[in-house]
Amino acid sequence: MKKTKPPQKHRVFLVDDHPIVLTGITLMLDAQPDITVCGTASAAEEALDKIRAAQPVLVITDLTLPGRSGLDLIKDLIALDPEIQILVVSMHDELLYAERALRAGARGYLMKEAGAEAMLAAIRRVLSGQVFVSDRIAAKVLNALSAQRPRGADSPIEKLSDREFEVFRLLGEGKTTKEIASQLHLSHKTVAVHRGHIKDKLAIKSATELVHQAVRWVESQA
Repeated sequence: MKKTKPPQKHRVFLVDDHPIVLTGITLMLDAQPDITVCGTASAAEEALDKIRAAQPVLVITDLTLPGRSGLDLIKDLIALDPEIQILVVSMHDELLYAERALRAGARGYLMKEAGAEAMLAAIRRVLSGQVFVSDRIAAKVLNALSAQRPRGADSPIEKLSDREFEVFRLLGEGKTTKEIASQLHLSHKTVAVHRGHIKDKLAIKSATELVHQAVRWVESQA
């Protein structure tokens, strides 16, 4: 009697800087009949090298990573392989980060607090070629396309470019301009220019006020 081959599993790669998160998601996914974890990484640079070798169909990544950010990783992965599927699973508020992640090339955004069942649903949605976002993000996108959107509905933070947003976040984490330049692989002068643009977009007059606002914003996201 001819044996039938088991269905090929979807290869998924995980990127997160918390080992316990990597372990937990790996155990959950490897228990699924249609999914297998083909590799993990805790930083963007490490992930790029390993993903080239592992050739997953889906990458699940956090946004806050050591060194280069998750947004940078998404852009790098899309540049290397426009067909790769990327799902962001992060603790950060989706109202601030989801649209940025989707613009960068991700196919879905899920907050970690959503739980295992929601994560599996999001993974299978993205694997099927669809985009996954929560109902409130879907509503926000529809409102953005509606003529009835009220003036001033956007958060001022949304005015920042992805790079300015990263500089602002790192300022709020207490990083100096020199440290930000090193972490983002930018020159000191480029970071200073980004700081100036942030001040203009947020109507901030001084460097001290910029740092204070950044710190308050980071604390509000904790």
